[in-house]
Amino acid sequence: MNRVARALASMVVAVVALATPRQRAAAQLDTARTWRFNITPYLWLAELNGRVGIGPVASSVNLSAGDILDMLKFGAMATVDARYGPWLVGADGMYVLVGAGRVFGIRGDTGSLSLYQSQTMIQPMGGYSFGDSTWAVDVLASMRIWKMSATLDVDSNVLPSDSHSAARTWVDATPGFRVRWKPLDDVRFVFYADGGLGGSQTTWQLYSSLGYDVWKGVSLGLAYRALDVEYDRNAFLYNTTMQGLVFGLAYRFH
Repeated sequence: MNRVARALASMVVAVVALATPRQRAAAQLDTARTWRFNITPYLWLAELNGRVGIGPVASSVNLSAGDILDMLKFGAMATVDARYGPWLVGADGMYVLVGAGRVFGIRGDTGSLSLYQSQTMIQPMGGYSFGDSTWAVDVLASMRIWKMSATLDVDSNVLPSDSHSAARTWVDATPGFRVRWKPLDDVRFVFYADGGLGGSQTTWQLYSSLGYDVWKGVSLGLAYRALDVEYDRNAFLYNTTMQGLVFGLAYRFH
């Protein structure tokens, strides 16, 4: 958590350093009463830490962003939102399929295990914005829909296969807020936080992003994101934290 806090604080300091009083006065956020749309495909270079368990077997997971890239079989990630005046609706979604990650047994088995995992996460949301042409706060109601499947197996090069597989789907209520600041005409800063529970015992998410308008309606973004979930039900354990840098390309249009 300390690493997350330091990364988010560094991004805040960087944005503050960019803005002078004169430049802040010139910046504007679009709050017109017309429909406005935003689509942002992104790449999340996340590490995965925690515990994954199926039935009697549980493992300790410590995979770097590089490890996950080596394991990656397929991935897709994007956010979309639509605004009309102060009202907004949107969704964040990702699908990641990874295989043959090296983890270590901590219950029901020992030594090296292989983790195969499929993760789908969709987060629809709606909300209302408060603010002016430079600052705005979005108060959000949302839910996080999880669909997870995982397989744990022994190292087949050493022992005969003894795999354990399971799949679970659950929903968490995740109210949150988002702070948007446009200190310069071409610079956008966002801080987001949510948290809640439901199917899981608890879940939370934080991210902070810095965007630069490279063309009209197109922005490049750099963010740091952390997503935590603690799920332990029905012989399926998924207590993990994903965190790392995010690179995004946003398209805005009316």
